[in-house]
Amino acid sequence: MPTWHGSATARPSRRRMPTRLPFSLRRTETVPGAKKMAAEAIRSTGRHRDLLPSNPSHSVIKETAMTGHTASSLRRAGLYALALCGVMALPVSAQDTAGRAVSGDLDIYYEVHGDLGSGLVPFLVLHGGMGTIAGDFGELLPVLAAQRTVIGVEQQGHGHTGGRDTPVSLEAMRNDTLAVLDTLEVDRVHVVGFSMGGMLGVEMGVAAPDRVATLTAISVSQNLDGMHPAIAEVNRNPEAAPTPEALELMPSEEDFARMQAGFVENPDGPEQFQRTFAQLQTFMVSDWGWSDEDLASVETPSLIILGDSDFMSVDHAARMAGLVGAQLAVLPDTTHLSIMRRPDWLAPLIENRITTADEGSRTTFH
Repeated sequence: MPTWHGSATARPSRRRMPTRLPFSLRRTETVPGAKKMAAEAIRSTGRHRDLLPSNPSHSVIKETAMTGHTASSLRRAGLYALALCGVMALPVSAQDTAGRAVSGDLDIYYEVHGDLGSGLVPFLVLHGGMGTIAGDFGELLPVLAAQRTVIGVEQQGHGHTGGRDTPVSLEAMRNDTLAVLDTLEVDRVHVVGFSMGGMLGVEMGVAAPDRVATLTAISVSQNLDGMHPAIAEVNRNPEAAPTPEALELMPSEEDFARMQAGFVENPDGPEQFQRTFAQLQTFMVSDWGWSDEDLASVETPSLIILGDSDFMSVDHAARMAGLVGAQLAVLPDTTHLSIMRRPDWLAPLIENRITTADEGSRTTFH
């Protein structure tokens, strides 16, 4: 989960990717000079480049998104390593329907792409920490939607879902997600989760297996200890300067800008970004995770995917896949921050997991 670090360790921004038509549920009110204002906000963290998409309807960041006080706080803290990071991939262009499901004290935002009456078990896509549906699944979602209906859920304090004062937990996210499925009267789903969303998918496989037809968990670990030692260390000791090895894995300031843009329409205001980040920091160093016995109890046909330069090692993912009885795929030349930009690789792997599910739910490693 997220951890702030000293400003001297901020990693240089990678080359900006070309933008496409931005995702927007409803037309966003464009604040005059919004793009310039957003760029100035980013400059306050040390960069001098416009890092947000060129279309102003997606570039709106009101002044409250990064006040002088917030900017100075971020400057002192610097950029973070998001062990459950949402990467803010290019946004999807549209969705069919959207709504909110009541879960306890919170209205959980969801989207439905396609027809739930098609007779096919739908996909359920679950975003990463500090991510959104559009941000993390912007490139993959249209490919999945061409195969079957896709349901997307934005978790507590993310995107279009407001925050809570209570801590973030896998149990709370599981309950919120099941509340959406219950509202939509959907019994089972093919779960595709990235990072924190992949962890949530594993949690559903352990605690709500009757709702999961197949599970694809992308860039996940069994617990904090399962992550790259450099990433685990910077999350345990956020005040310490990260090693060069950890710094190389961190999100860039460009990634940070895209993540923050995903909170512009949050019901609690764009400042929810900082509150959610703090909650995820606390969550990350809590006792989340599963025992070997928990993972071995998963009978859902599963697939674990990671990059060869991800936040967790291939050895750890292989061990985890062995416990779950999951298929395992390692994408070459791929990091935690680029894996969701590989739709041409991810989609056939996910499709294969679904089509081979009837051939035997568990994979045995010899």
